[in-house]
Amino acid sequence: MPNIVTEWEKAHLAKMGLPLPTICIEERHRRRLCNRNERRIYKDKCDLTGKSIISLYSPDKKNVVYSQEAWWSDDWDPKSYGRDFDFNRGFFEQLKELRMAVPRLSLMNTRAENSEYCNVTTSNKNCYLVFGGDFDEDCIYSVFAMHSRNCSDLYWVNRAELCYDLVDCTDVYNLKYSQNAYNCRDSAFLYECRGLSNCFMCVGLRNKQYYILNKPYSAEEYKQKIAQFNLGSYKAVLELKKRFAQFKLTFPHRYAQIINCENATGDNLGGVKNAVNCFDIEGPAEDIKDVMLGGWGIKDVLSCDHVGHKIEMVYEILGSIGSYNCAFGTFNWDCKDILYSDMVVNNCRHLFGCTNMKKSEFCILNKQYTESEYFDMKARIIEHMKKTGEWGEFWPMQDSMWCYNETVANDYFPLSKEEVLAKGLKWFDEEKVEIGTGDTVPDEIDAVSENILSATFICAETGRPYKINETELKFYKRLNVPIPHYASETRNEIRFKSRLKRRSFERKCDKCGMAILSSYDSSRPEKIYCERCYLETLN
Repeated sequence: MPNIVTEWEKAHLAKMGLPLPTICIEERHRRRLCNRNERRIYKDKCDLTGKSIISLYSPDKKNVVYSQEAWWSDDWDPKSYGRDFDFNRGFFEQLKELRMAVPRLSLMNTRAENSEYCNVTTSNKNCYLVFGGDFDEDCIYSVFAMHSRNCSDLYWVNRAELCYDLVDCTDVYNLKYSQNAYNCRDSAFLYECRGLSNCFMCVGLRNKQYYILNKPYSAEEYKQKIAQFNLGSYKAVLELKKRFAQFKLTFPHRYAQIINCENATGDNLGGVKNAVNCFDIEGPAEDIKDVMLGGWGIKDVLSCDHVGHKIEMVYEILGSIGSYNCAFGTFNWDCKDILYSDMVVNNCRHLFGCTNMKKSEFCILNKQYTESEYFDMKARIIEHMKKTGEWGEFWPMQDSMWCYNETVANDYFPLSKEEVLAKGLKWFDEEKVEIGTGDTVPDEIDAVSENILSATFICAETGRPYKINETELKFYKRLNVPIPHYASETRNEIRFKSRLKRRSFERKCDKCGMAILSSYDSSRPEKIYCERCYLETLN
């Protein structure tokens, strides 16, 4: 992919005093994303208290890891790890050594109630293996589920209740096996629908009820038809999924999900103004380019991911909220004027090359300086980095705390083990068992008893071992959904792959021929319409 730098991008970087990028945006995203372990968690011990913890770092790694309580406490001082900068060595080498030495936070899971096995979350209650999802209750096995209750297997879903196996849905109730559904309830197998109730296997409908395969029925006819589908059977659901996938191809698809936006390109955008090549952004958001996953009040943001909640003047950052004038870092929370820093939170100011800091200012490599000393040293280090070729670059992928396939980089830019090792990166060999071994997964949920809680199943796709716990068994029975034949992480991967690539391709509308930018590349089988032509097809 070519490295196209716009005039706005040049102006933005000039305001921040930063050089132009040297690699394409996809590689910049990959380089940052390999620093985000979102879903791989392990049992370990806190290196400060010795207590058992759930951690982002497997025990075989050499990191010093503190429990959430210990890390946020005043029982240790990250500045005690501070060190002088050595002008005879590269900056990234010294930053890596510091990042390995300073205690790291085991999980990012705040205000959790009975939700210990969650990460990058806040304010969840009775949740299990929820990642990136906030304000949920009684939810399991979900990624980026927000404000939801009694749900399982969601990806990028907001305000859902009693739902299962959804992708990109909002304001839904008792919905299953659906994608891009909004304000829908008591339905299953919906795609690109709005305002539906009691509908089954429908595509592109608006404000309908009692429809099957886009055909209307009376309430009584609908009830009789639905009773013929055995939705409690795994085999039956699998066949319905295959049938629905073929049915969807008979309809034109919208070129992109860009709603209530002005001057925006990308996909899955809402309430955005002046956005170029951006994906999964919830407004308000303004003047942004090459940003993935974020929103809620962001402005002047370039080449970032997982950012939001009133950030401004930010470049090459992974995971930031409430920050201003930050660049080249990860997890800068409520900070200002931060460069090349990792996990700095709670009103930090003027940090350079720092890690795991709280409420600090005028520090370099975690060492305290006076204000004048800080600016003098910062200028000297930047000049040194210009000579070494490090200035303006994110730290190398090889300096990640994790193996490549433990991070979300492998979701967006998958590589084989051989490719990862050839790049000088690390690979994690997870536990897998021969497919076809293990206990037999029951086909129908009605035939399942509590004896299943002692069984060990083997994922039919990856060989990952998995078990069924009491909470999810009750959930499956309540919603009449069959026991899954795939492990929860495999199901996460399948849902992720059901979404389009976070990249725009030049193509033409298949109806009017107008040039469009779409996440559907020309090799895909779907018929793609521009916005005007698509709206003309809606029922």
